[in-house]
Amino acid sequence: MAGARWPVTDGVVTLRAAERVDAPALLAGRDPEWERWLGPGDDEPRPTACIVVGGEIVGWVDFDTDHDWLGPGEVNVGYTVFAPHRRRGYARRAVLLLAAWLADNAPVDRAYLAVDAENEASLGVAGSVGAVVVARYLNAQGRPQVRHVIRVRQSASP
Repeated sequence: MAGARWPVTDGVVTLRAAERVDAPALLAGRDPEWERWLGPGDDEPRPTACIVVGGEIVGWVDFDTDHDWLGPGEVNVGYTVFAPHRRRGYARRAVLLLAAWLADNAPVDRAYLAVDAENEASLGVAGSVGAVVVARYLNAQGRPQVRHVIRVRQSASP
């Protein structure tokens, strides 16, 4: 987004705009668990932002608006943290930072997290950021999913 304010940080995690030169690090971070939850991925990843800790890219966070179930002012959020950096709270921090960034830089009221029902780590992230379950459904591959919503702006209802 033109004029958007990057980077953003909470003092531990920094989100900065992803650049083409980040592609090798983003591709190297993929592993079987990543593919299990997110699929094969694009050969040229272009997430919204890189998750950076101590100067190192440890994952990414992204948002999109191209789902038919999203309405005006709503986005779908995705994220991953690379295997050596998982279970340290970085995904939680990144989702919260992205939500704050969206509140400041985009006309977004609600952010959704669509999580595979067997992905305990991402279900934990959704709970830890205060997301509310709004739907349970089967995705195109027949896998059970849980859709959560985060109020990006306090005036938005869950």
